Amino acid sequence: MDPVEPVLYASLSDLIDQGTFGEVCRSFYDLFEVPVRVFDGEGNLLVETSHTLSPCAYLNRFESTRSRCTVVRSKVKMATPETPELEHIYCFSGLGYAMAPISFQNELLGKIVLGPYRPSGLDRLPDGVADMDDDLDPGTLGDKISDVRRVSSSALARIMNAMRAVIDVILFSSHKSHITNQIYLASVQESYREMSEKNRKLEAVYEEMKAFERLKANFLAMVSHELRTPLTSIIGYSDMLFEGIAGDLAEEQKQFVSTIKAKGDELLGIISSILDFSQIDSGHLVLELAETDVEALLRQTIERNEPSARRRGVRLSLSADPDVPRLELDPDKIRVAVGHLVDNAIKFSAPESVIKISARVVPSTSQDGDEDGAGFVLMASPDMLEIAVEDRGAGIRDGELERIFSPFTQLDDSSTREHGGAGLGLAIVKHYVEAHGGRVHVKSREGEGSEFTVRIPVTEKGGGRSGGGISSPS
Repeated sequence: MDPVEPVLYASLSDLIDQGTFGEVCRSFYDLFEVPVRVFDGEGNLLVETSHTLSPCAYLNRFESTRSRCTVVRSKVKMATPETPELEHIYCFSGLGYAMAPISFQNELLGKIVLGPYRPSGLDRLPDGVADMDDDLDPGTLGDKISDVRRVSSSALARIMNAMRAVIDVILFSSHKSHITNQIYLASVQESYREMSEKNRKLEAVYEEMKAFERLKANFLAMVSHELRTPLTSIIGYSDMLFEGIAGDLAEEQKQFVSTIKAKGDELLGIISSILDFSQIDSGHLVLELAETDVEALLRQTIERNEPSARRRGVRLSLSADPDVPRLELDPDKIRVAVGHLVDNAIKFSAPESVIKISARVVPSTSQDGDEDGAGFVLMASPDMLEIAVEDRGAGIRDGELERIFSPFTQLDDSSTREHGGAGLGLAIVKHYVEAHGGRVHVKSREGEGSEFTVRIPVTEKGGGRSGGGISSPS
C-alpha cells in the first residue's frame, strides 16, 4: 500500500457531523418554515429537513405532471451554483427553489437549497398548469400551494446568509481537527506499512478460506444429493407399505410406518433446504422463468403440506383473487418459498387453527422501490403480486424480527426445542423472492400469530423471457 500523506483537502461530509448539522438546519426550518436541503460536491443529499409538501405530493399523483416534477428535482439536484448570489429554479407550478454554494478556502464543497417556497409574486396558478392533466383540479392545487410559506427574495437572502455564516464557523473548526488528524496519520506511517504487510498475509489466508468454502459447498451438495436419493426410496417404500401393497398391516404397524414416513419427509425437507441454500451460497442461483398459473401453484403447495397439517390438526385455507393473471415466474422456486412459509405456519400453529394463504395483485407502494434524494419512489413496478401466509400461532418477539431471515437461525436454539429444521427456510424464501425483484414483509405479535407477505413485481407473458435461465446474485 502507498505511504500515508497528509491530505489538506476534505469533502463536506468529512468536515461536518451530519446529525449535529441536521439539527442546525432543522432549527432554521422551524424558525422560517422553509425546507432546507444540503448537498455535497458530488450531488449527494446530506441533510433534508422536511418531507414532500402537499402540492408536490398532489402533482405526483398524475402521470403527466409526475415526469415534470422529476425534471425539476433533477435540475435542483444537478445545479452547481458558483457565485455567492442566490440562484433560483422555478417549478412549473410556480413554486421556487433558491440555492447558494458552500465554499471553504476557495474550494466548492457543496450547496444549500431552500425550498420549495411560494414566491411573493405568486398569487395564482401559472398559465397552462390546469390543462396538464384532465384529472387535475386547479382549485385543489391552488389551495395546496397557498399553504406553502410565502417568502420574498430579500428574506431568502437573509436566511441563506445566516446559514452560510453558521456553516463557515462549523467548517473552520472541523478543518482544524481534520488537518490534525491527517498529520497524526502521517506520523505513524511505518506502523501502517507493517499493518499493510499483515493485511497482505491475511488476504492470502482469506483466499485459502474462499477455496475451502467452495470445496465445502461442493461437498455439502454432493453429500446432500447422496442422502436424498436413498431417502426418497425409503419414503416411497413406506408409502407402499402403508397402502398395503406388500400385504395388510396391523394398526400398530401402520402407525410405525406412518412415523417412518413422517420423519423421512422431515429429513428430506432439511436436506432439500441444504441443497437449495448451497446453490444460493455458491452464487449460482438461476431463475427458470415460465408462464405460471399462480392459483394452481398455491394449490399444489397446499396439497404437499396437507399431510403435515392434518398431523398437526391444522386446516389450510386458500383465497386467490380471480384477477391474478398468468405470470412470468420460476414456479419451482416460488413453490419452495411459499412451501417454507406454510410449513413454518403449520409448525407454530395451535391445533384446530386455520392458516390462510391468499394471492392478489395490488398497486406498488414506497416499500416496493428505492427512493431518490427528495423522497420520491424510483422505478417502482406498476403492480405487485402479493402472496400472504397468515397464522394465529405463537408469533415472534419484537426483538427477533431482525434476525429471522439469517441462515441457520432458530428462534428456539436450545437442544430441547420442539420444532426441528436447519434454520434455512426463511433465508431461502428471502433469496428466492429477491431474485424475482421482490421483497418479503412480516408482521407479528407474540402470542397472536404472524403474517408473511411476499410481494413480486408483476411480469405477464411477453414481458419476460419464458423458459430462459436468468442468473441472480446470491
